Amino acid sequence: MTTLFLLRHGPTAAGAAGAPLGRLDWPVLAQGQERWPAIKDQLLGLDLALVLTSPLVRAREHAQDLGLPCRILPDLAEQDFGAWDGLPWEQIQGAEAFFRDPVGTAPPGGESFGQCARRAVAAAFGSLPAQGAVLVLAHAGTLRAILGRALGLPPERCLDLAWNPFGLSRLELLADERGLLRYHNLPLPWPGASGIL
Repeated sequence: MTTLFLLRHGPTAAGAAGAPLGRLDWPVLAQGQERWPAIKDQLLGLDLALVLTSPLVRAREHAQDLGLPCRILPDLAEQDFGAWDGLPWEQIQGAEAFFRDPVGTAPPGGESFGQCARRAVAAAFGSLPAQGAVLVLAHAGTLRAILGRALGLPPERCLDLAWNPFGLSRLELLADERGLLRYHNLPLPWPGASGIL
């Protein structure tokens, strides 16, 4: 059996401003970097066999710092918001169609959540070993798609899953890409995590 841990990268300046960061390659803020050593210690206690990560620095840097076998998968990058990358939502004009149907509508020059979800799910599930513990360190959009697929959620409902910076979820994968969710969005570092994680 494969145990799948899903971790969102740490906080960024765009997240603090309420903006979609998308494909902009911004790093984790200093406050997240300060938390990382304690988070790293907890993750290393999970007996991970493999780490899958996005090529974007806010995920990749910490994934590689774990010192474990690590595969950088371009299709785990965050949803491409095109012309809207980095803009606070309240400054974006003409987004009515997108908000009515974010699964099927793409921002100008970007991709829809449906497109993002298809590539992320294919990349993650296509890279999993038959057994062992795997960490996917990526972005809210791609992680929602992966978790939603394992839980049998339609893409529209995947967008209902909250995912905070450094939030960790755990799934035990069953047949046909189905998963048993043990916990979701657990904030790291977590005091007394040895009995929980």
